[in-house]
Amino acid sequence: MGAALLAVLVLAALLLSQCGSDDADGDPASSTSGGSGDSSSSSSSSSSSSPTAASPSTGGGEAADGSGQIVTAQGESVLPLTAGADAAAALAALSGQPVTGTAVQVLSVPADEGFWVGTSETERVWVQLTGEAGESPYQVTEGDSVDFQGTVAAHAAGFAAQVGVDDAEGAAMLDGLGQHLEVAKSAVTLSE
Repeated sequence: MGAALLAVLVLAALLLSQCGSDDADGDPASSTSGGSGDSSSSSSSSSSSSPTAASPSTGGGEAADGSGQIVTAQGESVLPLTAGADAAAALAALSGQPVTGTAVQVLSVPADEGFWVGTSETERVWVQLTGEAGESPYQVTEGDSVDFQGTVAAHAAGFAAQVGVDDAEGAAMLDGLGQHLEVAKSAVTLSE
């Protein structure tokens, strides 16, 4: 009984220490507490639904527990590539590869069947929903953290206009990237 109480107190202290260091680049402190097990990762992914939880973009804006990441089957992280000097070429190298998003923040939902995910206005990628006509089983909302599986897909200039994204919503960036993520409507779920 005493050991269980001690474990709960240690876990609570670790969680509180992580809450206070989100805005600072105190990675050494968070990396030592992040290695304590899966219980800290499940609680941090539930807190990532707030817009500020996933917003730090230093170091890729991705947590050590996998939340806030989009990775290829080979483990390559997609989001940092979108903010690189030659983002279009970097993403083109991933074209056709499957990706998995884990607790990725929805930045905006400017179209009926598509939305931006990422950590910032410069480190983001477009998710285009695919599948049968009609509404998705889960209605994506700005600020949500979502999980999904999809594929990196190429698109031509003018794609932004095709999917209903205007200049104020990031059309130039979307067309410039030349790639987006195609995700089946049924493959998007609210991250827990």
